[in-house]
Amino acid sequence: MNLEIKDLVLKGLLDGAKAFVGPETVQFDITNRCNNNCLCCWRNSPLLGESSEEDKREKEFELPFSVIKKTIDELKIMGTKKIFFAGGGDPFVHPKIMKILRYAKKCKMKIYINTNFTLVDKKRARELVKLKVDHIHVSVLAGNSKTYSLVHPNKSEEMFCKIKKVLKYIAVLKKNRRQHLYNPLPHINLYYVIFNKNYKDINEMVDLAIYVKSDTMEFTPIDVVAGKTDSLLLDAEQINSVTNDVKNNIGRLRKCNKSQSVKINIEQSENFLKRINSSLALEGKYESKTVINQPCYVGWAFARITADGEVNPCLKAHRISIGNIYKNSFEEIWNSPEEQEFRRKSFNLNLNDIYLKDIGNDPNLTFGCLQSCDNLQISLDMNKKYIDILRGYGKVK
Repeated sequence: MNLEIKDLVLKGLLDGAKAFVGPETVQFDITNRCNNNCLCCWRNSPLLGESSEEDKREKEFELPFSVIKKTIDELKIMGTKKIFFAGGGDPFVHPKIMKILRYAKKCKMKIYINTNFTLVDKKRARELVKLKVDHIHVSVLAGNSKTYSLVHPNKSEEMFCKIKKVLKYIAVLKKNRRQHLYNPLPHINLYYVIFNKNYKDINEMVDLAIYVKSDTMEFTPIDVVAGKTDSLLLDAEQINSVTNDVKNNIGRLRKCNKSQSVKINIEQSENFLKRINSSLALEGKYESKTVINQPCYVGWAFARITADGEVNPCLKAHRISIGNIYKNSFEEIWNSPEEQEFRRKSFNLNLNDIYLKDIGNDPNLTFGCLQSCDNLQISLDMNKKYIDILRGYGKVK
C-alpha cells in the first residue's frame, strides 16, 4: 500500500514486524512478593502444592527503584502513555511503591494499579487521591466477608470489612474534591475472578460496588493451571447461574443509573458472558469465539516487564522472553528480533504454528491463546480503530 502514514502504529501494522512508536501501555510487575494466597492465583494458590526452590526464589524477585525510574524515563521518550502496576505480586508490597507512583505521575503517565487492596490504609488512600492516580483495579473475589476468607485462606473476615471501609473513604474523598475536579480520580474498578467458590456472590458483589460507590466493576472467568486449580472451574449449572445473575444485574444497574441513585457499569460484560458460555468453557478454554476471529495487534501496543527484568510481548506470553531490561534498553528490546517474531506470528495467527504453544499456562495446548487472553480488549479496540483508518484510505470496504 502506498499510503501516507501519519499513524505510527498503523505504519507498524502494515510493515508486519517493526514498531515505529513505543507501546501505548506497559505492565510493570515491580515485585513478585504477595501477602495473599488467593485460591484462584496462578502463582500463590495453595492448590498449586509445595513450591520448588526455584519458585520460592522467583517469588522474591523485586525491581529496585533505580531500574524502574530508568525504564519509565525510556518509556516516556518512546511515547508510552499508560503504566499498569500489577503482576506476580501485589504492587503495594514494594517498599518504594508510593515513590514509584509519584515519579510516574511526575512523568505525566497514566497510572493503573491492580491490587488486592489489603495494604492500602487511609493515609495511602489520601495520597492516591492527591496524586490523581487514574485507575485502581481492586481484586476482591467475594461479595461478603465469609466468602472472602474462604477464597483467601490467609485472610480473616475482618480484612474484607477493612477493604470496604477504605474504599468507602476514597469515595468520600472524591466527593469532597468534586467541587474542584470535573472527573475525580482514582477510577475504582472492582475486579472479580469468578470460579466455583464465589459464583453465588454475584448479587452481593454488585451490592458491594454500590455501597463503596465504585465507578465500575468487572468479571472474568478463572484462568486455571492444569491439574492444579482446574478443580475451581464452573460446571454447566454454575455457568447458567452466573449468566442469569450477571444479566439481571446489568438490568438492575441500568435502572439505578437512570434514576441517578448510582452510576456503576459492569465493564466488558458482553465479552465475559460470551467467554463463559463458549463451547470449551467447561475445560477452562474461553476464547474459541474471540481470538480466532481477527489478527492479534497486541505486539504493537503492549509489553510486560516482570520482576526479574524479563520483557514479555503479552500478558499470557510469560514463557516467551523478548529481552531483559538489565541487559538492554527497552527501546532495543521493543524492536528486537524476538519481538518482531512475536508480532509476525501473533498477527498471522496460524493455529498450527508450534510457536503459539508457548503462550498461556497449559503446555499441553497446541494453541495457547485458546485458553485465555488478558489483552483481548486491546486487540478488539485496535482492530476496530485500524479497520476504520484503512477504510478511510479506501483500502477496505
